[in-house]
Amino acid sequence: MFQRNQVRGFSLIEVLLVLAIIGILSGIAIPSFMGQRRRARVIGDAIANAKVLQMSLESRKADNGVYGTAGTYTWTAAGSRPSTDLAPSFIPAGNSQMNFEVLVGSSGLTYTLTVKDTTLGGVNAYITNQAGTETYRLQ
Repeated sequence: MFQRNQVRGFSLIEVLLVLAIIGILSGIAIPSFMGQRRRARVIGDAIANAKVLQMSLESRKADNGVYGTAGTYTWTAAGSRPSTDLAPSFIPAGNSQMNFEVLVGSSGLTYTLTVKDTTLGGVNAYITNQAGTETYRLQ
C-alpha cells in the first residue's frame, strides 16, 4: 500500500501575500489614525481655550452688566490682542495655533465666539455663543 506524506502549513508565497496585504492596510490606516489624533487635539485646545475666554467674558458681564461695546475683537495666534478690557486676562494656551474672534452684539448682551485654527488654513474649529450653545465643531 502506498502512503502519502502530507505536509501541513503555508507556502512562502501565501505568507508573502498575507504580509503584503497587511502592509497595504497599515499604510492606509496609520496615517488616517494619526490625522484623527491631531484633529482631536486641535478641537480639544479650541474648546478649552474658548471656555477660558467665555469665563473671562462672563466675569466682565458680572462686573459691568454687558460683555462690551458692539464690535469684533480678535486674539491671534501671533500674540496680538484687542486694545480693550474685554477679556484682559485671556492668553490662549495649548499646542495649536488659533485665532479667537468675539463678535459682541449691538446690545452688548450677546456674543458669538469663533475659534479658527491657522495650521488648518484658518478653518473654523469651534463656534459658540453667550449661552454656551455650541453651534459648530470641526469634524
